[in-house]
Amino acid sequence: MERESFTNDQVDEILSHLFSGLAVFYAEICEWLMEADSSQQFLADGARDLPQWVCARFGLRHSTAAQLVRVARRLQDLPRLAAGELSLDQTDSISKLATVETEEQVIHECLRLSNAALDRAARRADPPSTADELEAWRSRWLSIQYTLDGIRGSLHADLPGADLHQVESAIRERADRMPVNPESGIFDPYPQRLADGLVELATTGDEHNSSPAQIMVHADLETLVENSETGVAELEAGPVIANETARRLSCDPIVECTVYHHAKTLGIGRRSRLIPAWLRHQLWFRDGGCRFPGCGTRNFVHAHHVRHWADGGPTDLDNLILLCGYHHRFLHEHEWQVENDELGRPVFRKTDGSVYPPARPGLDPRLRELVGQRT
Repeated sequence: MERESFTNDQVDEILSHLFSGLAVFYAEICEWLMEADSSQQFLADGARDLPQWVCARFGLRHSTAAQLVRVARRLQDLPRLAAGELSLDQTDSISKLATVETEEQVIHECLRLSNAALDRAARRADPPSTADELEAWRSRWLSIQYTLDGIRGSLHADLPGADLHQVESAIRERADRMPVNPESGIFDPYPQRLADGLVELATTGDEHNSSPAQIMVHADLETLVENSETGVAELEAGPVIANETARRLSCDPIVECTVYHHAKTLGIGRRSRLIPAWLRHQLWFRDGGCRFPGCGTRNFVHAHHVRHWADGGPTDLDNLILLCGYHHRFLHEHEWQVENDELGRPVFRKTDGSVYPPARPGLDPRLRELVGQRT
């Protein structure tokens, strides 16, 4: 039958079966993740921890991989939840509340709750201590991710609750002062005003700090010419921006701008092993963080010569990559290798010469048969 011929009830039944199967698959994945955790194989593959290895091997976001590993570790003592009867999100929350003795009762009570209520119940069941607050501060992070075309992006952060409240208050204070939209004559929806408040917070100063943020722009010469529609401008380790946006940005912030005019950035050849600041900017612009598969760390990164300087490698852009300190050691102390392919992309090899990450295997014949039936 064609999908269009299915009734709503049939679609609902099919989705129910699929999501039930997905829950079972997640439960199975959690069991095998614990096998991988106990063997510590991920260390031999260059990963700092199991979530990073899952990212590199199976193409998941770090947040998804971390959630799976976190849940897998809790499920080792919770056999009912480990059976795969509940969704991953439900299992994540309930496993924070349940113990071996209370598992059945907690599941019975929690099945009536929404995921939001489950999350709140989990928070209330284990309020933070002073030590927890300190650990939350030590574990703080902020992630910035753009869409593929760079037109939009998202912020994700993990902050101590008190700090996040302060940030929220500052954003809301600015959002509440936003005037009406000059085009419509009415106020924009509040979520949009919150977004404007965040930008206002970052781009304008106050009585204590009037200096705007510094920005690194890479632009073709034509881009900065008034009314020009040719040329391209990009933010360092960020998106491509419109020409008029590049011209606007050059008005207010302190901008360090690299302008290109029919030129290709090369390097300084064999004159020095040390990388000058202007070349490091180009390297950051190209790589944006550690190039080791599954990593992408942007902090404490090193510039590495693909062909070592001692072996005659030049200090040119196409012979340099960024690596975090942890993965930089793999190419020196742990005898991993990296080389550029025909397109100039780095290829990492383990000590036995095998490429990492390896190519993913094809579908199991039984799964291929199932996919064939579905299509």
